[in-house]
Amino acid sequence: MKNLVIDKKAIKDNLSAVKQRARGVQIWADLTGDAFGLGLITTAKLLREEGIRAFAVSDPRDAEALRSAGFTDETLMMLRSTADEKELARLMDLNVICTVGSYEAAVVLNGLAEERKSVCEVQIKIDTGLGRYGFMTSETDKIASIYRYMPNLAVVGVFSSYSQSWKSRKATLQQLDALKTVLDTLHGMGFETGYASICDSAALFLYDFDLLDAVRVGTAFSGRVAGGAAQGLTKVGYIEAGIEEVGWFPKGHRIGSATLKKPARLAVVSVGYYHGFGIARQEQGQSLWDHIRSWRRRPVVKIGGQRVRVVGEVGMMHTILDVTDLSCRVGDVVTMDVDPVNVKGLTRIYR
Repeated sequence: MKNLVIDKKAIKDNLSAVKQRARGVQIWADLTGDAFGLGLITTAKLLREEGIRAFAVSDPRDAEALRSAGFTDETLMMLRSTADEKELARLMDLNVICTVGSYEAAVVLNGLAEERKSVCEVQIKIDTGLGRYGFMTSETDKIASIYRYMPNLAVVGVFSSYSQSWKSRKATLQQLDALKTVLDTLHGMGFETGYASICDSAALFLYDFDLLDAVRVGTAFSGRVAGGAAQGLTKVGYIEAGIEEVGWFPKGHRIGSATLKKPARLAVVSVGYYHGFGIARQEQGQSLWDHIRSWRRRPVVKIGGQRVRVVGEVGMMHTILDVTDLSCRVGDVVTMDVDPVNVKGLTRIYR
């Protein structure tokens, strides 16, 4: 028995906290990466029940899955800019707002829309520091050409992405100001920019900056915001697994690189780092000390509500627990804290 358990009420409670922090601006639910491991369709349905009608994805297949699952009237946006004709054609078929982050992408998309004698809604992506997709802040002339020369594209929004909101208040504020400068320049040219957004989960809960017209939230629904715990959020996701073996081992017995300093009763659980246990979420811009602290942080394991110690390193397919002072036996349930985005090879169940 090995399952990833997702608490549906906790997701809804986290959404309530997001709404409170969002202060009435539009909320885009970012469902990237199978809703950050929570499950694409089930999570989208939970959020829709609570009034969310705008969803962002990073893969056309996710947009197709949502439409097929009955999300026919909801607004869908593709976060990733692309100049691939096949992808763009499919996104247009699905009535998805496309992201334009380069002049080349805009040309291809406008050409496709012209062939179809239609107009495609787009959001313009500005790179304010993340460095993946988007027009540079100095490329306002290229952005202006979309308005001037591409009549089959309708700009409904302009957005950017914070690069280290979980870590640097100063850098985050600089990126916000950079986006505002671009918006002011476009407004000065007489262009309508639609709704503007840049705020992510970490920035939403760490700062009280200007939220602009919308926030884009993903990890907050799992209660696992980059940079640590956020007030008002509850962690979602844990593994349930049964103990498979229990036995006594003598002083000096080796468990991987660890050596027992005294006799100990040990339990084996067949869950390891392959399944996502004991793995920290990848965070950009981590210092060496951040990585050391993450490595030294012991994973959380409980049996019957009592915390138990992991012996040695978490293995690929198993974890060894010290149950010397605990009454337990084969088959007893172990709960293991885990970030759902890292989990694979386990059945996801909802409660």
